Amino acid sequence: MTESVGDERRLAEHLQRAGELLRADKLDDAEREIESALAVRPSDLRARNLRGLLLFRGGRYEEALAIYHELCEAYPNDAALRLNLGLVELRMGRHADAAGNLKLVVAGEPGNQRAQGYLGLALMRAGELGPAKDAFHRAGQEELARQVEERMAHLGEEAVAARIDLRRAANEGERVLDGDQPFAAVELESPADEARRAGAWQLRIPGQRPPLPGPEGPSPTGRFEPLVLSPPLPVAAFATARLLRAGGVGEPFALVEGGMLVVRVDGRLPTRTFGAMASSGQLTFEPLTRRVRGATTEEPFGDGAEAMFLAHGHGLIVVAPRGARFTALALADDIVYVRETALFAFDETLHWENGRVPGGGPDSMRVVQFRGTGRMVLRAARAAFSLKIEPEAPMFVEATTLLGWIGRVVPRVLHGQDGELTPYVECSGEGVLILEEPPPAV
Repeated sequence: MTESVGDERRLAEHLQRAGELLRADKLDDAEREIESALAVRPSDLRARNLRGLLLFRGGRYEEALAIYHELCEAYPNDAALRLNLGLVELRMGRHADAAGNLKLVVAGEPGNQRAQGYLGLALMRAGELGPAKDAFHRAGQEELARQVEERMAHLGEEAVAARIDLRRAANEGERVLDGDQPFAAVELESPADEARRAGAWQLRIPGQRPPLPGPEGPSPTGRFEPLVLSPPLPVAAFATARLLRAGGVGEPFALVEGGMLVVRVDGRLPTRTFGAMASSGQLTFEPLTRRVRGATTEEPFGDGAEAMFLAHGHGLIVVAPRGARFTALALADDIVYVRETALFAFDETLHWENGRVPGGGPDSMRVVQFRGTGRMVLRAARAAFSLKIEPEAPMFVEATTLLGWIGRVVPRVLHGQDGELTPYVECSGEGVLILEEPPPAV
């Protein structure tokens, strides 16, 4: 009896200190206290819940998700645990799953305004604007309800329906590289553009070389254009005509005339340094390592001149394209997969991890998954474009042209009839491929 009382006292002390350390944002110290509490009583609900919160605060979402799935299976009627599960799913971009769990919470506690507010957010991000508006009303969030109503009026009924279908597709399936991929919001091409792209890239017979679009040829007239002579440019005009200017306040990346990239570092920013021609401010760089399933590894993220670094400090970096092209993208609660070698820099606010395209073995193409809100920059030898694919029509693309994908796309390295690897990737599912223009025919 005395030992049981002593255990309870030690457990309470560890949990109290862990809570205080979490509030002070001292995650490493808090984790040690939680581990000590679990050593006293491994099945303690308070300690396991606190560990889930710690993992959530530390951005270790996959681990937090596993804990709350176990807790909700053990305590299916505990509204607080299910609310936490919904919040983890919401942060991970699993909006439909989050909405499902939050609906269970508000079904048992309709007066829980916090749960109603998060339910509204999950439904809004899933594209279910009408139910989202109702949830915001029940949460007392009238301003958010008004914003959703205005968005619905702006989009119109037909566009709202399309958005709902898109977001439903976005949140189905698994978030692993060898399974279904989430479908992020994309701007759809016109039917004419889609037909042209599909005609150029779709391959119906595995192993057959795709009909690649050729390079632009010479002028149809075949005539030479006359040279235009220009007088010298005044110094003052030259100094301002091609003056490099950084992006707007808070913008980490800006593309300028001539294809150069200006990178702004305010704190920490992962970037490559290949092609850097000038920098300002006080910047230091440390090698970045790959991240797999939410855990940092000791494996370098790139090698040699193409290594990825974590830039620290405040300043600007001016990067020349060196024969390549930069593409800057902004994510807003989106999920994008990018070929690792095509990634140049990204906001640290984005959640990311490394993986490989399935089917190619240990030498298969490396890719990086990004999700959340932030900016990223791609670097490729030629211009990038997108190609929409449908569930009933898989695409077969040359691996060297695949820069990444958006959506519920399942890529897999294609094998020949005798099992040997081919230079093609089969992309099935529903989403948008990010492709690099092929090199000119020799």
